Amino acid sequence: MKITAFAKKFNLSTDAVRFYERSGLLQPERQSNSYREFTETDQQDLKIILALKELDFSLKEICYLLELKRQPISTQCNNDSTEFLTTKIDHIKQKIAFYEMAYQLLLKLKATIKDNNYAENQAELFCLIDRLFDYGLQEE
Repeated sequence: MKITAFAKKFNLSTDAVRFYERSGLLQPERQSNSYREFTETDQQDLKIILALKELDFSLKEICYLLELKRQPISTQCNNDSTEFLTTKIDHIKQKIAFYEMAYQLLLKLKATIKDNNYAENQAELFCLIDRLFDYGLQEE
């Protein structure tokens, strides 16, 4: 598959596909005329890239995982993958907890405003905001 069809299939610009290639995330084969030929493996890699981007993985992290994917299966590769994924899972758990706190705060704020009880609940809302702020700082 050529770059235009490949990009269109994933609703990307050809510049985005070229960027992923320059970043080492995609490694399409080149034909004798220098045209890129995207394979099923490239499609799988791009799906991984796009999914991990949605999970806020950095390009460096995505590149690392794709490098691990391209290596032969080994104990060391499995250990490296497990260690990396454990760290990332812990980070995502923290994000989920943070967003759950934010969600509860927004629900409380919406109900308070809707019921015209902001003045009576202002102290509680600020307390929730403080907790959310403090929790967010712990993540970093």
